[in-house]
Amino acid sequence: MECSKQTIRGDSVCVAAARVAVRRTVVACLAVCVTCSACVADAQSVPVTPVTPVTPSAPAAPGAPNTPPTTTPTTTPTPALAPAPALAPAPAPAPSPAPTTAPAPHFVDADALLTAVERTADSLRDFRANITLETTDDVTGDTERRLGQLVFVQEEGKPATRRFAVVFEKFIDGSGRMDERPVRYIYADGWLTEADFKQRTLVRRQLARAGEQYDPLKPGEGPVPLPIGQRRADVLARFDASLATAPNSTILLKSARPMVGVRLKPKPGMADRDLVEASVWYDAQSLVPVGVEAQRKSGRTVVSLRDATMNGGIDDAQRALLSLAEKVTTGWRVDERPLAVAPGAGKLP
Repeated sequence: MECSKQTIRGDSVCVAAARVAVRRTVVACLAVCVTCSACVADAQSVPVTPVTPVTPSAPAAPGAPNTPPTTTPTTTPTPALAPAPALAPAPAPAPSPAPTTAPAPHFVDADALLTAVERTADSLRDFRANITLETTDDVTGDTERRLGQLVFVQEEGKPATRRFAVVFEKFIDGSGRMDERPVRYIYADGWLTEADFKQRTLVRRQLARAGEQYDPLKPGEGPVPLPIGQRRADVLARFDASLATAPNSTILLKSARPMVGVRLKPKPGMADRDLVEASVWYDAQSLVPVGVEAQRKSGRTVVSLRDATMNGGIDDAQRALLSLAEKVTTGWRVDERPLAVAPGAGKLP
């Protein structure tokens, strides 16, 4: 019996010594790893599990075999793992390349620009645009504007078959007041018709005789300067041409699309002696006409063509503008002005 008591007492001493050693080890680790926050956190988070003291068993009965003392096994908890570092966000996808647009052609001089414009006009069949006509009187300083639309058709490659209508629907006077004042200009078969729906007047002017080859859109002709289907030879026969730099008119400068232009100065002996100079402007990419600036001795005229479309076709409503409906002018005052009879016409040889 004395031997068993000594054994139990020795085991308790060993357990106590082991407990002290564990504490010293933890203290030593904390003292050494002062720069390691992970170790400190791990060490502080691990609790020291108390050792369950050994309970002495009852003395064995005489003749019974000796049974070793029963001890309760201890479980050491697993230290908590540090959270995994957050993953870096995936890189944003590269932006899709912007669609490329062919660069605008470069023209070395006015002759090259007029040649390219004529080449574009070779396939001309129809043209439509919203139009603004601005006139300024240099004496009074008053500026008036007319707003409307333009419709043009012809047989491809045949300028003599050209027909067009310029329909002004709104009028803005010098004070900025807008008024509904519909006026329509129609050209067909050598006659230019001006229909004023408010004044109920109809003026018809003959510009070409039957069978005569006449182009109403030649530079310097017609009531409204329209730069549509210009022929290089016709332009250079009446004007000295050079490249223009930039428009002067504010209504043309509002266009966001780049433009190229030709500056025209009348040659001596031109019929229209009131014209000082003019600049014709085209879309730099498509060479579709977008405007005209004309300086006259009496004032300035600007034509702006917006949303212009060439060879895009015209609908029935637009085609109806090329003529006046039957009986629409009944009761109107009509003024018809035919050309004078040519000298020698109607005489027998």
